[in-house]
Amino acid sequence: MAGLDGMTVVLDPVVDSGVPAAVLLSVLAAADDFAVLDASGHPLIQSEMPDFAALEGVPTHAAVAAWRWQRAVIEVHTGLPLGAAPGARPRPAFDPATTTFIQRYQAKAAEMSAVLGGPVSWQTVQAKRLAYYKRRSVVDLVDGRSTKRRRLYGATDTLVVEQLLVLVDRQRRRVDAPSDARKLFKSLRRVVRAAHGENVKVPQEPTLYKLLGRLGIDPRDWDSARGGRPAGTRVGPPFSVTKATMPGELVQIDSTDLDVWVLGDDGQPARVELTLAICVATRSIMAAVLRPKQPGRRGRRRTVGQGGLVSAPRAKGRATKAVDACELLAQALVPAPMRPGYDAAVHASSSDLPYEELVAVDPRFAHAAARPVIIPDLVVIDHGTVFAGRTFFDACEYLGISVRPARKRTGQDKAVVERSFGSIKSKFSQHVNSYTGRDPVRVRRTVDGEQLWTLAELDDLLQQWIALEWQNTPHPELADPYDAYLPHLTPNQMYAACVAVEGYLPVPLTREDYLRLLPTAWVGVSEQGIRLYNRTYDHPSRDPRQGLNPYRRVRSDLRGKRKGRWEVRYSPNDLSRVWLRDHSTNRWVEATWVHSPVIGAPFTQFLWDIAVSQHLERGGRTEDEEAIAHALAELLERAERGPEQARRVLVPDGYTPLPEPAPRREFDPYAGRGPIDWSQVPGSVPDPDGDPLGLDDTGLYGGMKGDEGLAEIDWEQDAMAPDPALDAWARAGGAGGNVESLRERYQEIFAEFDQAQDVVADDVAEGT
Repeated sequence: MAGLDGMTVVLDPVVDSGVPAAVLLSVLAAADDFAVLDASGHPLIQSEMPDFAALEGVPTHAAVAAWRWQRAVIEVHTGLPLGAAPGARPRPAFDPATTTFIQRYQAKAAEMSAVLGGPVSWQTVQAKRLAYYKRRSVVDLVDGRSTKRRRLYGATDTLVVEQLLVLVDRQRRRVDAPSDARKLFKSLRRVVRAAHGENVKVPQEPTLYKLLGRLGIDPRDWDSARGGRPAGTRVGPPFSVTKATMPGELVQIDSTDLDVWVLGDDGQPARVELTLAICVATRSIMAAVLRPKQPGRRGRRRTVGQGGLVSAPRAKGRATKAVDACELLAQALVPAPMRPGYDAAVHASSSDLPYEELVAVDPRFAHAAARPVIIPDLVVIDHGTVFAGRTFFDACEYLGISVRPARKRTGQDKAVVERSFGSIKSKFSQHVNSYTGRDPVRVRRTVDGEQLWTLAELDDLLQQWIALEWQNTPHPELADPYDAYLPHLTPNQMYAACVAVEGYLPVPLTREDYLRLLPTAWVGVSEQGIRLYNRTYDHPSRDPRQGLNPYRRVRSDLRGKRKGRWEVRYSPNDLSRVWLRDHSTNRWVEATWVHSPVIGAPFTQFLWDIAVSQHLERGGRTEDEEAIAHALAELLERAERGPEQARRVLVPDGYTPLPEPAPRREFDPYAGRGPIDWSQVPGSVPDPDGDPLGLDDTGLYGGMKGDEGLAEIDWEQDAMAPDPALDAWARAGGAGGNVESLRERYQEIFAEFDQAQDVVADDVAEGT
């Protein structure tokens, strides 16, 4: 190299008569034979830049020990320690030319025993070297015991903790006799042994004292006055620091009653339950899902034939389910689309979001509402029934989201979402015409002639309110920590500031991703199709290689509890179709309900339960699939028509007693009629002073006033049926309908009858 001019390198010619060449430094360094030589003409070995973030989050003492082990294993492997000067020679005990690996392991084990202050075997040095040179990462040299996550309860069994909390609660409510901690621990051992046997171990008293401290329970509070803080309700230490600095670092999810009446899909008033996901760092509402909430009706079913509406089998209640929580996660990962009827101000371009930057990365924002897209990293949930099963946890595991359950009876672990519910009810719910109020004693129980919003209409209003009101309202927790006089930021402004630092990575969700978030059932496929919860699903294709045909009467290759069965995904919010997954080809097959044409619209699990209840009341069975389909169609038609006339709707709330029933009224058939005018009454009517219903011997057959005489009635004559021949002759016109013609007709009939009898008698005589 002859010289360097900026980014241009001047090279000397190989021969003296040559011309110097000018080459860019980037082109020269990218050549395969490029190398930097030392003074002796040998290429220098380029050292790798260490990964400074590899040990982030590891305790300091464990990180220092890992760096020491890195220097040690490198010296054992190469003979020279890390960062040795050029030309350095190995120490005699670690020279690869004169020693074996076993000898170097033993020499390094003696050194590390002196450095670490404890015995180290040569097998440990060997294991460290092999682990490091698999990936050449210092993380593999960290002692795993230092990074082990500590649980709130330590190594104590959760069954022991639950029994301990029950005993503490009984002490707080003064159900049991007063006791100190030692007596409580004795009771705990006795209860655990009786309930769970000898398999569940109760730790020693020092460990139990530490456990009480972790739970925030002080035994001295059990004897405090009634006005003090009760035991078991003190604010204990949280799992970790509840503050978050970046979007999605900490997300809290919970459900609550929205205190609003809506018109349910069955045409009846229903309460609304709101499930919310809020980002702690930006205070943004990532997603919100509304679901109708109706309690289950209790009652026993009577035997068939007794009838009565009260004897009808009771329909199950409904509320937010695990599939709704999975839908909440899916909504948080994608931009919220603009729905028909949305105001133009709801669009993302009209907000404080970095619209231009987001559209450049994710084109879906061009038609999105002003709601941030935040990918959760850690989700905090409670112990509600929504998260009781494995559906929500499997969805989080599939999406790469960590889940942390909050402590029982500790709302402080998700205080942000709990406080947000109060703000939503005060700023949104109370402005809805069917708002019930938050006080359970004075809750509104009736809807007097008011038009209720449907669930879809109320959801549109809520989504617009979130984009226009919540995301644009300054929040006191979004203040500048270095300048208290700066104005508070809004959730959208905080999100824009965080995106400028952290960036935004779009997550496209495909059809298969949405299907994996639905509940799972394991079934077989028969000749009729898929039988799921007394419903039959099939695919219309008749091609042997299409639809469900390749899986009919075929067992899957799965083992264990799912042996031979197929995975089926379904949605409780739309039972008109299901999806079968082929594990060998990862293929999804959609199957529709065979009676879907009878209904012609999607239906929920709640409506299906109502239709089944009505069919069972009529004496049917749960296997009568087609009859239940017709009952469901009738239910949807009645719900679509609505009530025939406006009336006062009584909605019991469960807190206040029902009003007293109205007094019974005696039925009066002559109510509203004037007095009788006896001058217009016929003379044949008896004297009004006597029995008004009395009749003479002729009864109803007596003649009216002005008749020539009363008709003669032969009371001894039996009842006679009408003569069909005479009736046909009268309909044909007869002889004019006079009395003489009628008498003649009777004579003709009798003559014909006598003649027929004579003919029959002659035939019989001849035959004889």
